[in-house]
Amino acid sequence: MARVDAVVMGRITFETVVGFGHGWHHPIPGLVLSSTLTTVPPEFEDHVEIVSGTPEEIVELGRKRGFNNLYTDGGKTVQQFLRADLIDEMIISEIPVLLGGGDPLFGELDQRLDFELVNTEVLLSQITRNHYRRKS
Repeated sequence: MARVDAVVMGRITFETVVGFGHGWHHPIPGLVLSSTLTTVPPEFEDHVEIVSGTPEEIVELGRKRGFNNLYTDGGKTVQQFLRADLIDEMIISEIPVLLGGGDPLFGELDQRLDFELVNTEVLLSQITRNHYRRKS
């Protein structure tokens, strides 16, 4: 996270963060993708901005604000950025609990995207965190 300039997340992920009741938990600004939200709770006003657009438009908006490295969070948002071929690194954490439903992690892609494993960590003796980087 030390190299990241801003967090991009979808509305559903943002609403989950709001539900935690602890305010914005990142030391960097957030861009919340939504076509329905118009305001954020007061404790988030100085930390996040509601934006909309294609992944390419969001990246360009980030660049205009001086954000060159974006951390993308939220299932549908990550899928959109993958489809647009805008993801260079992924950190995927796996928790050994089967929910029996939900959305696919990556969704449909128009092309193959090749990544290589950089590192794997085991957290709390049960969670694996895998760091992947885009192959050159």
